[in-house]
Amino acid sequence: MSSVLSDLTYTEAERWRRLSTGDEDAFRRLFHQYTPSLYLSVLQIVKQEQVAREIVQEVFFKVWQKKEAFATIEQPAGWLFRVASNLSINFLRKQAAQYRWMESMKKNESFTNETLEQLSFKDLQQIVHEAIDHLPPKRKLIFQLSREQGLSHAEIAGKLNISRSTVKNQLVIALSFIQDAINRHHGSPIPLVIFLFDFFL
Repeated sequence: MSSVLSDLTYTEAERWRRLSTGDEDAFRRLFHQYTPSLYLSVLQIVKQEQVAREIVQEVFFKVWQKKEAFATIEQPAGWLFRVASNLSINFLRKQAAQYRWMESMKKNESFTNETLEQLSFKDLQQIVHEAIDHLPPKRKLIFQLSREQGLSHAEIAGKLNISRSTVKNQLVIALSFIQDAINRHHGSPIPLVIFLFDFFL
């Protein structure tokens, strides 16, 4: 019995090793081996079959992208499920952010139904990301540490060896720049409250 288990363990370990060298057959075998359990795990979180399938596909896309790393990852199966869980949670966060955004826009009297139809959440994300890419390098880093990593002003100041007032000023300038970019694209002002949402996932 222990011999059989040892063979099975070796077979799987060998697949991961072969994957790290770019072996497509090993990748296909691992895909078919783990897809059913990954799908069920993701489905429990997102509750949508199509979304669950897309997330599983994204997990294996990441596997292939990082295939060389699997030569040293001690628990590759655990890595798969962590990535799947993170992607699932990110999906839920995006859904919640989009819902909050739509509700905020509907409550704002300056926005008509036509406005909401013209400016989709996805379009807004793209405009925001493009604006961030045009920030000066240090301002962009400060903004990303704040909005993407959730660091406080004090934490950013300590990390970059600058003052908290510098952090605050740079964030104010960055937000103003991004809001101006959205207003130019849309043609009318949009409340700064949009920046409270998860555009950066």
